[in-house]
Amino acid sequence: MKRYILLPLLAVTFMAQAQDTYTNERLTNNSSDVIGTARYVGMGGALGALGADMSVISWNPAGIGLYRKRDIAITFGGTWGKSRIDSENRGKGTFDQAGFVLNMNTGADACPYVNFAFNYQKKINFNHNFYANNNNLNELSQMDQVAELTDWDNGTENLEGMAWDNGFFSTNQNAEGQEYRYNKYGSSSRSIYKYHSEGSLQSFDFNLSTNINNRAFLGLTFGVDNMRFSGWNLYGEDDMDGNAKYDLNNDIEISGTGINVKLGTIIRPFESNPFRFAFVVESPTWYRLKSSTWFDLRRGPYYGDFATEAWESKLKFNVRTPWKIRTGIGSTIGSSFAWDVDYEFAKYSSTNMGYPKDEYVNGSTSGNINDVAMNQLTKDNLRGTHTLRIGLEANATKNLAFRLGYNFSSSAYKEHISYDQYNLNSYAMNYATSTSYMRMGNTNILTLGVGYRTKMFYIDLAYKLRSQKADFYAFDTNFTNSNQEFIPQFVIDNYLDDVTIDPVEVNLTRHTITCTMGLKF
Repeated sequence: MKRYILLPLLAVTFMAQAQDTYTNERLTNNSSDVIGTARYVGMGGALGALGADMSVISWNPAGIGLYRKRDIAITFGGTWGKSRIDSENRGKGTFDQAGFVLNMNTGADACPYVNFAFNYQKKINFNHNFYANNNNLNELSQMDQVAELTDWDNGTENLEGMAWDNGFFSTNQNAEGQEYRYNKYGSSSRSIYKYHSEGSLQSFDFNLSTNINNRAFLGLTFGVDNMRFSGWNLYGEDDMDGNAKYDLNNDIEISGTGINVKLGTIIRPFESNPFRFAFVVESPTWYRLKSSTWFDLRRGPYYGDFATEAWESKLKFNVRTPWKIRTGIGSTIGSSFAWDVDYEFAKYSSTNMGYPKDEYVNGSTSGNINDVAMNQLTKDNLRGTHTLRIGLEANATKNLAFRLGYNFSSSAYKEHISYDQYNLNSYAMNYATSTSYMRMGNTNILTLGVGYRTKMFYIDLAYKLRSQKADFYAFDTNFTNSNQEFIPQFVIDNYLDDVTIDPVEVNLTRHTITCTMGLKF
């Protein structure tokens, strides 16, 4: 068993972006938000059975088949969150949608219309700020987990290598054998975490749809996703007296593309009744991504004497999202009222991570390789999500309409999750320099909208309140588990068996105002 000697009031942390189960879910799960045209947002995204809106192209391709005119629209607005950190502004302008529909009258009774459409639309807005402050780490430190993870080999180029290169770890031969030393704070330590991100996951959708006897509508959408994520985060620990502290700063960029296919239908079972139901199948999205993180360590109290040179961590990887199944019902009452209820299921525990041919994996570049260990972590900690969308639209006059929407999406995370990197034999861990993770909670969205239409021109406005909370963990505490095979000596010496840290609840509430302008002709 390794023996550890703790040196008080000195510490270091390693916390760049990790490419793991939790990061992949946050980057690709678009089920928990509604982004698109203001009419689509105003009805909570519940247009899967009603159709005839540009943004339904990404939810139910058959909805484009209800168009009887050409349409062109653009959508823009602004979004702001609850949390403000340092000088980062909570608000940011957004350009959410731009597209067109071409309508062709075939003159045939059985198939009177064929429509072609293209739409650019944001799927996820990465503009987030949050701050987590844990005033009691229960005598633990992030450095405890780092000490467990290191193989005490200063030849690596990842987080352990940086530690050795800057003198944060050391060994010493004595009469009792090899000693392994590292730096750690005392029992009064506390931690802070600051996070800011920007960018978006964007979709470019190409649609072909048709109409069969005005009773059945079929649609096919081919989607190309473009991911652009950038941000920074800072994790630090200090003692209550402020005599010593450490920080790690990270600048992160993740980019890449993905493809998917959606097939949908809308059926009117009764010729004399406007009631309709919808069914949609969306394929997985296959992403090819790359990440780059610059990180540097600072320890003090006087940072100027202890700043380290930044290192860069790069990784190419693939992510395959789960299949999605959707259904919905909707109807209209004359020309004055419309309603829609949609449901989606996606099994996020089946998300798959792997590596492309040109990424060095365990000494082989022979082909695409699945990350078996990371995929098992995903199965153990994620689950299926249920999304419910409800939308109402009332026409006060021929030109003026009011809308109301509600959206609920269950958490993709199981109740009790962990990130035991010590037993995670994943290739990504060679590049992961983070120990933090979050359990995202359920999402509730309330939307309000109003629209004004003339013979050709229309303008819509929508307000969206998206409410979600999350539990933030600075590091995992499996190393204190008395049931594991290997228990670090410092855990025994300091009576830290089965001691854990409490998560910090963060508020991810966000407000959005959206405006769409368009022409139908």
